[in-house]
Amino acid sequence: MPRLAIAPVRDLMKDAGAKLVAKDAVMKLVEYLEGECESLTRKAVGFAKHAGRKKVMMSDISLAIKG
Repeated sequence: MPRLAIAPVRDLMKDAGAKLVAKDAVMKLVEYLEGECESLTRKAVGFAKHAGRKKVMMSDISLAIKG
């Protein structure tokens, strides 16, 4: 079961120009986004630990996004 809400992802797809969106297409995108969130969070946690913090901050997420 997905942890991200499906309706907002479908809305984002429609805002990007998709007139009709199949449920399996939304689910595939949700699956991908959840994986990216987990990956970026793991990287950000590493940056926070390196800085001697337990709290993940926006700067940690920004560094994780940059790679």
